[in-house]
Amino acid sequence: MSRSTAGLAGSVREVPRGSLRYWALGCLYLFAFIPPQSIALGQLSQLAMLIVAVIIGFRHRHLMSGSVLLWIGVAYVLYVLGRGVIAAFLEQPELTIAHLDGTSSWARTIVLPTIIFGLVLLATGNWARHATGAIVALVLGVLAFEVLPAWSWNELTAALQGSSRYIFGMGHSRSGFLIGAALILALGFAPALVSGLSNNGSATRSGAKYLRFFLWVMIITVLLIALFATKTRTAWFAVLPATFVVVLAAAWIYRDRLFKPQALIGMLALVMLVAGVIVAGWGELERRLTSAGEGMQQTLQMQSLADAWELEDRNVGARVAYKVFAIQLWVDRPLAGWGPAEPYYLMDKRPIPPLLEGRSGHFHDAHVEILARLGLTGWLLIMAFVACLMFEAFRMIAGNGRNKALSSMLALTGIGFAVLMLVWMLGTHQITRFQSSHVIAVFLGPICASHFQRLVQASE
Repeated sequence: MSRSTAGLAGSVREVPRGSLRYWALGCLYLFAFIPPQSIALGQLSQLAMLIVAVIIGFRHRHLMSGSVLLWIGVAYVLYVLGRGVIAAFLEQPELTIAHLDGTSSWARTIVLPTIIFGLVLLATGNWARHATGAIVALVLGVLAFEVLPAWSWNELTAALQGSSRYIFGMGHSRSGFLIGAALILALGFAPALVSGLSNNGSATRSGAKYLRFFLWVMIITVLLIALFATKTRTAWFAVLPATFVVVLAAAWIYRDRLFKPQALIGMLALVMLVAGVIVAGWGELERRLTSAGEGMQQTLQMQSLADAWELEDRNVGARVAYKVFAIQLWVDRPLAGWGPAEPYYLMDKRPIPPLLEGRSGHFHDAHVEILARLGLTGWLLIMAFVACLMFEAFRMIAGNGRNKALSSMLALTGIGFAVLMLVWMLGTHQITRFQSSHVIAVFLGPICASHFQRLVQASE
């Protein structure tokens, strides 16, 4: 096994085994588990993680010169800080507090939490094992502190049988996002969930694999039903391409086992489950999708952007109007945007369309919100960071480490989650919230850890 590919296995002989490792483990699992119960404790644990990340980064300073991923992350954070300071003190001093608040939020969005989590995983001594453990801790935390305390069979039944929605103790956007992420996780870890893994990464052979397969099918079924119950169209649309990408990537990764009976049965079961949920809930699916389809049809028929103010559908029409309004703001300042302040401060810059009067100032689209607030520069830095993560994920899949099976499943899950996140961002403004950053870091951080580990191993 070469030194460069050995890093993909999660073996980190050169990482200190002393107190730093235990601090890393403690704050890592606390960060993964506790935020659904206490955001304050989650942020405190993230601060502890930042300290660990700085220490481990300083001990491996050569990472700075060899990591494009890290340089893009640093560039993004510095850009947001600089853009915020300029907007707060030079361009719009009357909005100083708003711009500084926005600077703090956007500097801690997607990029920085993912890098911090990756460096802390590196400090644990076995990034792959503890990345998996952190994902499990996140799932348990959401179940224990959000889903179970608010559980209601009556509300769930009403959502499945009628037009109401059930959001599992969360907001509808967050519930759809988390359930979609759980579905991607179940698909990405299907080999472990179905066959199990022995210490050397090979599939176990026992009668228990049939029980495992049944449990996996049940997990997928429950998640599909739960996703339907949220009635969240953004999550529905996000899950479709994410699932397609995961299945396509898995077919390539496990191509040597693709036509074995167990794999064929698994794919058939997945198709039948999706088809079953669609058939069972077709009436409500048709109602929700028809409404969105009519709005999109009107959007495509617009002769100019100003036609967005006249769309008949008050729901979809308002979302289109938000996007158009944000695009108009971005066109005025395409490279650097208007600054990190909340969007409703920008409403004074242009007359508010009648369709948007009395509504919140958020644009309900994180992509256009980034463009309007941070400009094309900020958006491209985020997309470049995600692209580097995807490149590293495919390197993880192609590697030959001691824990290749686990590394491949983490990479596969990360790829699917990235697609889910990018599409989900088209219909939400919640990307800057700590609850979102928490989930993003846990799912994408393992790819960062693999990247840092590979560089550390290759340099020694």
